[in-house]
Amino acid sequence: MSNNSGNEIDWNFYFITDSNLTKQDCLKDVDDAIRGGARVIQYREKNRSKTEMLAEARILVNTCKKAGVHLLINNSVEIALDVDAHGVHLGQLDMPLEEARRIFPNGIIGISCSSLADVSEAEAKGADYIAVSPVFFTTTKADIGQPLGLAGITEFRKATDLPVIAIGGIDLENLESVVKAGADSVCAISATVATENVAASVRDFEVIIKKAKAHK
Repeated sequence: MSNNSGNEIDWNFYFITDSNLTKQDCLKDVDDAIRGGARVIQYREKNRSKTEMLAEARILVNTCKKAGVHLLINNSVEIALDVDAHGVHLGQLDMPLEEARRIFPNGIIGISCSSLADVSEAEAKGADYIAVSPVFFTTTKADIGQPLGLAGITEFRKATDLPVIAIGGIDLENLESVVKAGADSVCAISATVATENVAASVRDFEVIIKKAKAHK
């Protein structure tokens, strides 16, 4: 595990940008998410060139560091290093975790897991957190397999001491059950990025997450 242990992050709502769903732009979304209480931001961009991504990520790094918020870059250790981001999030088909750890020794590295075998491998190879993905069906991650459900969160929670992040089809209605099943943090892209008021939407998630944790 890196010196930036995932256990030292203020986990509650984990905000992920999405330029396909936003009603404004990702820079404004991140500002709003931070105002809403998010302390972890993932820059996830599928539509821009590397040059455009670097420019946007540099702005986000400054924004996040000024606010005391952790910025992670999706699927690009190269960009994370170039802009001095706090870390990176990887999928199972992205750069191998051990290679990412070798070239980003002190970065926060999270990885999406869809099985207990994935969890064991992630922990053994130096991940700082794992993402249960997907928890429920979601159109933003429709290509990554069958939903794991609440039972999947509980199984992953029992299998590791790493922070467990839940993503996929989570909304305000099922949020409490997701936290009580064992999630340390929750991502909800459509339910925040696609709304008219991102700050208020993130704040709503933060309130329920904290309340659910207090009653675990």
